[in-house]
Amino acid sequence: MIVDFHTHTFPDALAASVISKLQKLSRSKPFTDATNGGLRRSMEHAGIDLSILLPVMTNARQVRKLNELAARTNEHWQETGLLSFGGMHPDAENYRQELTHAAALGLKGIKIHPAYQSTDLDDIRFLRIIDKASELGLIVLTHAGWDIGIPGHNFCTTKHIQHVMQEIGPDKLVLAHMGGWQDWEAVEHELAGLPLYFDTAFSVGDILPAPGTTRTPEESHNMDREQFTRLVRQLGIDHILFATDCPWSDQAESLQFIRTCGFSEQELTAILGGNAQRLLGIPSLDNNHHS
Repeated sequence: MIVDFHTHTFPDALAASVISKLQKLSRSKPFTDATNGGLRRSMEHAGIDLSILLPVMTNARQVRKLNELAARTNEHWQETGLLSFGGMHPDAENYRQELTHAAALGLKGIKIHPAYQSTDLDDIRFLRIIDKASELGLIVLTHAGWDIGIPGHNFCTTKHIQHVMQEIGPDKLVLAHMGGWQDWEAVEHELAGLPLYFDTAFSVGDILPAPGTTRTPEESHNMDREQFTRLVRQLGIDHILFATDCPWSDQAESLQFIRTCGFSEQELTAILGGNAQRLLGIPSLDNNHHS
């Protein structure tokens, strides 16, 4: 079973305008139309069985509505291959009730985004959210490292992450982008050995510029195979979750990249889905859900 642990879609009526805005902000090219249908077509092409949808709450008022939308999406996840997390915003004063509600809805986890939510990961508001989510058994997945569209301040550094682990010690904290986008040397030296999970989203290969934009060579590179493979080994095979950040990476290309890094079949089974299944607590799907 192959699981993409980090994808994004938007409602059909909003997808075109949202993706247009985001590609201008990031100057990077999307690979689907960012709808659920577009993601399912990409999964079918790549041979991916399950994609985790990660909503990003840009204000506290969205929390209840988007978490309930996620729960409705999940009513048919075994047929669609799409399983949505919920989310939380650091300004949600009733975060305890909202997290309890998210767990009661059956959501497996929540997504937080320090950069889009303009709050450092080790801010007391996030610490309280991560603590309560952990108490409820929810996975917390956070954007980590720099954000391609928000230069100037890193809201989730390795130091922030170390502080969270010292203060809270969550056992289901997933760091997107291999622990810190464009901060991978620090990740290798400062986070190896900690009980964390790392998703591979938007961390390998070259970034293609959006139409009408340019990127310098320095702005266009993520990790090459050598650095990526070394980092995986340092962090530990059992801590790695295959992920793409689709629509911002091509699912088939991302899968092929990891398959050509020299991992054993057993290691690939863990990275591409086994670790995710264990963390999510879900069985394998049959192969009929792409129809």
